[in-house]
Amino acid sequence: MLLGLCGCTESDSLDSKDLGYLESLDLKDFSLVRAKGKSVFLGTNDSAAPISARPMMESKFDYDFWMGDHEVTCKEMGISCADSLPATNVTLFDAILYSNRRSVAEGFDTAYFYTSATFDNSGSCVGMEGLVFRPEANAYRLPTEAEWMYAAGLNWNPKNSWNSENSGYELHPVCTSKEGKDGFCDMAGNAAEWVHDFKVRFRSDAVSNFAGGKRANGLDERVVKGGSFRNGAASIRLYRRDDVYTVTSSTKADYVGFRLAFGAIPSPTYLDSRGEDNVVGYSLLVNSKTVNDFVGAEHAKLVFKDDATERLVYVNFDGAVRSVDEFPVDVGYHSDISPDGKFVAYSTGLEGISGKSEIRVRRLDASGVEQVLPVESATIPRWRVLENGDTVLVYVTDAGNNKDEADFLKRGTYQVSFSGQNANGNFGKPEKLFDGAYHGGVSPNNGIAVTGSTLLRARVGEKNQVWYDGKQACNVSLSHGGANKVLFLDFGGKLGREFVGKSYGTHERVLIADSTGKLINSVAAPVGYTFDHTEWIAGSDSIFVATLVDVNGAHRKIVLVNEKSGETLPLVEGEDLWHPALWSGENSFDESSWNFDSLGVYYAEHDQYWRILPQKMSLLWKYRDSVEVACLGNSRMLHGAIADELNFFALNMATIPCDMHCIEFLYETYISLHLKNLKYLVIGLDFDLWNEYEPMGSVNVNRGDALGFQYDENHDYWPDGVDSLFVSRVEEIANAEKDEDYVDMRKRAGWIPRTCINDWESNGTGYVEIQQDSTWNNDDSRYESNYAELERILDIAKRKNIVVVGVIFPLSPYYRNTGSYGRYGMRRSTAEMLIQRIKKIAEENKNFVLMDENKMGNHDYFGDVAADYDHLCDKGAEMFTSRLDSLLKTLEKGCEKR
Repeated sequence: MLLGLCGCTESDSLDSKDLGYLESLDLKDFSLVRAKGKSVFLGTNDSAAPISARPMMESKFDYDFWMGDHEVTCKEMGISCADSLPATNVTLFDAILYSNRRSVAEGFDTAYFYTSATFDNSGSCVGMEGLVFRPEANAYRLPTEAEWMYAAGLNWNPKNSWNSENSGYELHPVCTSKEGKDGFCDMAGNAAEWVHDFKVRFRSDAVSNFAGGKRANGLDERVVKGGSFRNGAASIRLYRRDDVYTVTSSTKADYVGFRLAFGAIPSPTYLDSRGEDNVVGYSLLVNSKTVNDFVGAEHAKLVFKDDATERLVYVNFDGAVRSVDEFPVDVGYHSDISPDGKFVAYSTGLEGISGKSEIRVRRLDASGVEQVLPVESATIPRWRVLENGDTVLVYVTDAGNNKDEADFLKRGTYQVSFSGQNANGNFGKPEKLFDGAYHGGVSPNNGIAVTGSTLLRARVGEKNQVWYDGKQACNVSLSHGGANKVLFLDFGGKLGREFVGKSYGTHERVLIADSTGKLINSVAAPVGYTFDHTEWIAGSDSIFVATLVDVNGAHRKIVLVNEKSGETLPLVEGEDLWHPALWSGENSFDESSWNFDSLGVYYAEHDQYWRILPQKMSLLWKYRDSVEVACLGNSRMLHGAIADELNFFALNMATIPCDMHCIEFLYETYISLHLKNLKYLVIGLDFDLWNEYEPMGSVNVNRGDALGFQYDENHDYWPDGVDSLFVSRVEEIANAEKDEDYVDMRKRAGWIPRTCINDWESNGTGYVEIQQDSTWNNDDSRYESNYAELERILDIAKRKNIVVVGVIFPLSPYYRNTGSYGRYGMRRSTAEMLIQRIKKIAEENKNFVLMDENKMGNHDYFGDVAADYDHLCDKGAEMFTSRLDSLLKTLEKGCEKR
């Protein structure tokens, strides 16, 4: 069934054969794509293509789907712009909200679930907490990259995307079925388009039903497809999947819109950041602040077993940034986090099952170091701190059925000291506490111990008792807050029914008893679920963590529950989640006057283009007394200056975006105040990006609403300096970021390398990309505001006896064959005028040195030196850094003579 394919002819991918449910639908402005049994090739093997688009990967389809004939319009979305134009300046979250609204309006299920949403001042959605994609739903949604590629490939023709009437530099109305020229309308142009996928690497092996990454990488990168009105036809490639800068879920631009798809995706394939199968079966549902507010602490950590993938998952809910680590384990149950939050202990044995078991302890970091308690059998570990300050693990020798008292008493409860003073930690000599396997917890003074499965047994003083009328009980846990409250699950026993006042099923309620065994409270599981793996959280008498089990017996969710109020907070959703442990730690810096809710929290929940600057702030504070050279600028400096290869102590503090307003802000407020040994300031003169009307525009994009920057501003950026506690907290937050790119960036003093994929030949052959026309740079006020910032930088530097080096980075020499200075369309005549003015400023300021490495394209950066048209790759960066080092050495000699 064809519903207007914008003028394209019928193909064997779009026909009227019986397709069951999908064919029975009548979706306005949508066409049915019969892809089942077909495949599409994503990416390319062209070595000149970005690394993100290589290698070519085949994705097979096991299903058909509907695709929107055209991009969603302003009228359809209900936003303020011409009705027939594509809806742009929308985030991926905005597209998700529209998808759900349309699904509900037309009586379908929804493809997206989330717990809360955040909006900016313009009404755009810039964050969604607990976002879960439901591929099994027959609903409106964003297309996957594979679906988009298949539909676009039916009749790909970039020439038809170009609006010749206005030279292509503005949006045009979406095409109709009579006006379309290339299959589905505008897939090769007009507006670039969001697709569903988290951005991950491809692989050479074929996959089925590819749906990108299961979750975001460290940059939260998404995929956008197709060219836009900003692109010339020659630069539009079907395989391209990104923009000039990093695209995240909260990114929005006047040239990015979206179209919708409809239909379920059976058994989608997800890949991880390395292009390997990603079979992660869980989704995190909350951010750090929500968890910390719920438990009433500044820090929280969660460990659970993803039984579907045999991984132990560690989530650090720091007050600033949530991070995740995964540890492959064959078996790993009954996790417990050490009192200092640095180690996790778990066992290979389960409650209710007899037999030998091991207890293993590993650090909660990426070291992979794991130790096994060297005893014959040990299971269900629980940490505690003795009155003398020693940290010990309490364990039992066997956790099998405890119904027979004689068998139960043959087992033992032990403790063993554990010291984390060395890198791996070490065990002491095990000490027997008493007979009986009391694996539900032991109070600090050994006065009370409890256990379950199948009876609720307690040891009070030196007497062994059976509580709860001898009925079946399990998942017993002794609280950690001093009240010795006992939490457990039952099978709907008589005593429980009488206490609750009604009947209930197995594990449908958590029961709480006091230290004498008397029932004092009960909490019902959410409708449709039962409880399992219930445990009090560290230090609490009122909050416990549990898994929720659905009607099919699958452990689907992990939740926090306040037993006093009955409030429930979902933490994780997945396929088979076992034995959660949650630690809420006290602030290790609580004796300081610093506000650790704000200090060093340079991450914002949204509105930050990248998370680069927050990482670099940790380097600034850590090395504030050593830095001799600081590099500031935009992406060209970020990738071009290898700070740790200079013969000076240097930091690359470049971030994105960063014009002269941003450079001046960072220099005046942080670098000039705190880098006491600074000699040279190296700044990028990317004047073709001096297009900010708002002086604080680029500054605010980097700061966002991060509390750390607000805290610094409220204290005048600490003119009297900061102490070691301040620096430790900043480093603690930065280290919570586990993404390898950021870890490597900190190791390389702030430099981020890029892969070499573009040859800059001496004769300037090839082609380049020009994204905009030149009209934007006619406004001299934009330049004047940036020149004013440059003058202010030089004035501050002069007072501090700092030499400023201004760098004009090399661009593709092929721009000499165009009328444009570079990618952003600035006229070459305008660029020459600006350079002359910069040279004049250098002549008037003895502490300002111009380093023009572009020379209007007449440079000698030839060969395999570039990542794209205006960024150096790692080889090009080595070349530039060597020249910068020579210049600084020359300046150093001149200073010595003076």
